[in-house]
Amino acid sequence: MAHADDFALSRVAPAAQRHWFGIAVQRFGQVSALSQFLLGATLGYGMTFSNAVLAFLFGSLILEVIMCIVGIVGQREGLNTALLARWTGFGEVGASLVGLAIGISLIGWFGIQSAISAESLDSLLPGVMPIWAWCLLFGLAVTAIVAFGFGGMQWLANVTVPLFLVLVGWSIITELSRHSIGDLLTSPPPGEPLPYLPAPPSSPVGSSSGPSSRPT
Repeated sequence: MAHADDFALSRVAPAAQRHWFGIAVQRFGQVSALSQFLLGATLGYGMTFSNAVLAFLFGSLILEVIMCIVGIVGQREGLNTALLARWTGFGEVGASLVGLAIGISLIGWFGIQSAISAESLDSLLPGVMPIWAWCLLFGLAVTAIVAFGFGGMQWLANVTVPLFLVLVGWSIITELSRHSIGDLLTSPPPGEPLPYLPAPPSSPVGSSSGPSSRPT
């Protein structure tokens, strides 16, 4: 059963451990989501360039310290976040509460991602289907991929992440060529100014806090 559920309730066997590069590709695919681009656009619209960079930097550093510590333990012990919580002081009930909190957070992010994808597809293909149908279709597609476990998500990441990087690179170069970089770095925010928060709660790192269930 451990192999069937990607070692969700047991220690990862040494023979089943994955190389760090494959996991890194998948994690990059998870954090480079449309919601993170919207977060960047929101900060860029309400902050100066320097303040937006500092907000992302400090928020990421704070969460990366926690992620690195938990990830090192997970890699050495071969345990996922839920099992680590159980054996590091939270106990069975406490680990269940940690899992519940993570689950609720992921359900929210799943809904946000589905809504963003549905609205984007509706803009590209207006009138083909209502937004709720696009949202349902996207959710079912993601669920089908996840049903194949870690291997299915790894295969998808190997295909889509390089394509995503090419698309993002082309978009950045195209957009920057239309503006003066000096003006972008020094101009005031075009929208209503946002208060400067050193660690935004929706930092891009926030969606990936915790070790993989198959650490190297």
